[in-house]
Amino acid sequence: MVVAAMALLTTTTSFIPAQAAVKAGDRCSREGAVTRIGGDRYVCTKNPRFPNERRNWVWIGCIQANTLYTDSVKRLENLKTGLIAAKAKLDELIAELPAAEAKAKEFDAKILSTQVKLDAAKANYEENRTKGAAYARATEQWNNAVKSYERAIVSFKRAADNWRAKSSEVSAQQQRLNLQSQTIAASEVEIKSNLKGRNQACQRRL
Repeated sequence: MVVAAMALLTTTTSFIPAQAAVKAGDRCSREGAVTRIGGDRYVCTKNPRFPNERRNWVWIGCIQANTLYTDSVKRLENLKTGLIAAKAKLDELIAELPAAEAKAKEFDAKILSTQVKLDAAKANYEENRTKGAAYARATEQWNNAVKSYERAIVSFKRAADNWRAKSSEVSAQQQRLNLQSQTIAASEVEIKSNLKGRNQACQRRL
């Protein structure tokens, strides 16, 4: 009878899994150890929601949710760093505008003075051209002067446009700044959502 009872006990306990007594939230010792409880994976670690407590069996979904949360926090930090740099760049561009406009006006003045020279050179060219072959050399010289002044005017206009492009850079930088601010606002909403999800996934499962 005793032998039969012992045999029955041995047969029954052999079907109980070795980890059947382990429960979610139970304390554990080996960091990173993995087990299954109720079909879900659990990791031996500190619950990120309760970092001051000892290691216990934490649901893998909690770890994943915490990773989403911490990653979103890092992204926000990077975005804020980028925003500071973008603001500094905008301030730099704005500070450069007066000097850039002054330079552009310098080239405007050069364009006007060169245009006067160009008009005079064209007049001299036409005058000498009508005088015939005897004035061929003078005609050629005035023609070369016309071309030189035309090239100078093109160059001066390009320079003036480049200096005035600073205002366009300011506008473009302001748009980038606005976009970064919007992204930060969206990131802050994302963090709140991820934190809520983390807290739900990492609640104590005793």
